[in-house]
Amino acid sequence: MNPRHRDTARLTLGFLTLGAQAAPLDTIDAAAEAGYGAAGPRISGRYPGDAWPAVDGVPAAFDAIRETALARGVRISSVSGYYLSPQVQPSHLRANVDAARAVGAPMILQGCFEDDHARVAALLRDYAAAAADAGIRIALEFMPMSGLKNLRQTLAVIDASGARNVGILVDTLHLARSGATAADVAALDASRIYLTQLCDAPASLPADSTLFDEAMSGRMYLGDGQLDLAGVVRALAPDAELELETPVVADAQLPPAGRARKAADAAQRFFGRHFTA
Repeated sequence: MNPRHRDTARLTLGFLTLGAQAAPLDTIDAAAEAGYGAAGPRISGRYPGDAWPAVDGVPAAFDAIRETALARGVRISSVSGYYLSPQVQPSHLRANVDAARAVGAPMILQGCFEDDHARVAALLRDYAAAAADAGIRIALEFMPMSGLKNLRQTLAVIDASGARNVGILVDTLHLARSGATAADVAALDASRIYLTQLCDAPASLPADSTLFDEAMSGRMYLGDGQLDLAGVVRALAPDAELELETPVVADAQLPPAGRARKAADAAQRFFGRHFTA
């Protein structure tokens, strides 16, 4: 079997597959019911003050997340918390670390909507130090509509921070829309890529969409679009962490486990087509 082939038990279910407001316990339960080995829940709102379902106002929420994952046999691959943004303060980033530690997550997926890259590097420096003390890594995501628009900017900010436990989150949609290709992924030191989120999409941004709208409601299951997903997977290390992030709007009315299964079924067809020999 091709070492890059993945059955569902070796894939992570990203919370966004279930919708932008997917609660942590729903993500874990859906992962378990659909046969995923791991889940990546969101554990806070994106910005300070944003409410988050089943966490805000629930003192034992993080204990419940950790215990549910253990009971269901689902590894928590990562958590998503507050974005780096003009509103965020070091205390909010420490809260990300505290939450990751409380649920037993070894990694934080970190979005950035702060355009001041010097501030981002300074925030990352202390943030990463707190995460390192807790044995946690930070995967920094670039998105063309965010404060970090491409690989080059993201690598530069990480280097400026001096952090040794901050790496790259590669999202196949954002990779394509930033103008990068699988060759750019292959050119990176594989140790700098902490996680890759897989989804499909048309070859180019539809004329009636925006980058943000496409990211939230225009993603496709693996194999249903024209992105070079096989090329990206080949560019990664064989044991790379792969997460499905496919919030397909046509299936938004399905229950969480149903959406998770459809994403997994499409992934199995994709890996069977490209990575069997």
